[in-house]
Amino acid sequence: MEVAAITRIYVYQNGNTSIELDDIDHNLTHEQVMEHYAQLYAELTNAHIMDKGIVNGHHEIHFKTVAGTKG
Repeated sequence: MEVAAITRIYVYQNGNTSIELDDIDHNLTHEQVMEHYAQLYAELTNAHIMDKGIVNGHHEIHFKTVAGTKG
């Protein structure tokens, strides 16, 4: 039996824009990775984590921002 590591891919979704983010450390949780990238993308502080499962041999996780309007 062979155990293969599955690469995690993080995708930051802001409206129609998607940015692929590196997995900085496979030992971190999705929340910790999102907190790290929130330093670069402030919108991630209020984002939702959407686990898309295995896609094309990679574990795909999306950070989707919640955009709203006031008033």
